[in-house]
Amino acid sequence: MSLKIAASSLFTKHYLIVDSKGVKFYETSAFGSPKRFPFSRIECVLMSPDNKLSFQVGNEVFSIPTKPNDVKHQAAINALLQEVHRSATGGLAPL
Repeated sequence: MSLKIAASSLFTKHYLIVDSKGVKFYETSAFGSPKRFPFSRIECVLMSPDNKLSFQVGNEVFSIPTKPNDVKHQAAINALLQEVHRSATGGLAPL
């Protein structure tokens, strides 16, 4: 599994890759190198009303714009949520 959300504009480049090892996040405004996190380190995942996906690792929050009608974006979001949930519950199914 390797699912990607790419969101670039004239001034910034963002991408988020969800794979079996966790999440890789890149933002041009942040030091210029990708950051990788295992699902177990992600404490919170949020979606804002303007479709910006955010996740928290420790005291840092990382955000990326998403497109709600983009099938690839939705697949990556669903995989992220599923794997974070699985990591938090030790693989138990939701009630």
